[in-house]
Amino acid sequence: MKISYFIASKAYLLDSDREKDLPIPIFKSFSQLLEENLAFLISFCLILLISSLVFLFIKRKKKTEINQMEPEPTDPYEDALEGIQSLQSQNPPLQAKPFVFRLSEILRIYVERVFRVPAMELTGEEFMREIASNTFFKNRYDKILQEFIEQGDRIKYSKESTEDGQMMRLLDTALHFVKDTHAKLEDEITLSSKKDS
Repeated sequence: MKISYFIASKAYLLDSDREKDLPIPIFKSFSQLLEENLAFLISFCLILLISSLVFLFIKRKKKTEINQMEPEPTDPYEDALEGIQSLQSQNPPLQAKPFVFRLSEILRIYVERVFRVPAMELTGEEFMREIASNTFFKNRYDKILQEFIEQGDRIKYSKESTEDGQMMRLLDTALHFVKDTHAKLEDEITLSSKKDS
């Protein structure tokens, strides 16, 4: 009796639609999904935005550091003249061996940068062979360079004392070589530009 009263008082239990075995809908509308996951979506977008900004900031900073680290290319002629002049004006003057090493280094760096000869890696003999194969040096500077290398090697590797006159001659030879090759190269550029026009 109590059960029938309970069923009668709950009319929806006898509703004909409710008696059918209908599945509960498992799909939700887009607006429902958006509403339920709004906090997650906002958090995700913020994290994505902050990560992108941090990445761009780091990338820009690295690019700036790389640009600051790369020095502006300088003129090899001006660098060679500056190096030779600093050797001339050094007070007190360097001892013979360090002087010749430094002068030889200045000259070799100049040749390497201007003529693309790996001068710093070569011995005196290898350097002369390389110079002899270069058309610019042939019959122009091969004797001067040969003499410079021989005198320089004599000073660098001998135990004899060196006169200041020998060092000054080497310095004058290097200065003449740098100035003369620069002038000849300038003349060649001028001639080729006249031919082109």
